[in-house]
Amino acid sequence: MPTAQRGIDAHLEKGWAHAIEKENMLRLKWFRTNERRLNEIANKPPNRAVPEEVTEKYKEAIVDNYRNVIKNPRIKTRDADPLIDPRAMQAIMKPVNPATTRLIYSGSNKDGRKNYLTKRVHQIPEDRFYFPEVSSWAYGWNMWDVVKETRKTGFGRQQVIKDSFYRRRGVGCDPEWYKEPAVFSPSICSCN
Repeated sequence: MPTAQRGIDAHLEKGWAHAIEKENMLRLKWFRTNERRLNEIANKPPNRAVPEEVTEKYKEAIVDNYRNVIKNPRIKTRDADPLIDPRAMQAIMKPVNPATTRLIYSGSNKDGRKNYLTKRVHQIPEDRFYFPEVSSWAYGWNMWDVVKETRKTGFGRQQVIKDSFYRRRGVGCDPEWYKEPAVFSPSICSCN
């Protein structure tokens, strides 16, 4: 079995060295024939000055663009939402209904707090907050706007999730070839 070889074979090494040497000689020959031209290009002072006529035309074009701008009135896309309080940028929760706030001070200390929290928890988060506070609220946020657009059925409630997710005929029966596994008990002998 032959062993794995590393690098170039000894008889190919001389040919490789000759090819590298030949390439270096060609590069040197090209450099010597073009040396005078390369020196002229390298020692030439850089000329990056822009002529005065070009700069003046450029300045005039910019000034004309600013003077001849067509001014259009800003289009108002929509009015501010009257339901959103202007302080909403700093606040997280919408202001609480004064009748609900009065529940805190009604009754004894514990009952008032309990009544307030019970009343407050029965409101949906969209009525209490300006935007979804936690990521779990993103599912179903403003859901009631979409539900209003859904078509009503003539026969009662509409089961969107049941119709689109669950099977129509249930789980189904076991196949005919399926049998219950044997149960070992003292009355059944397994020595056969």
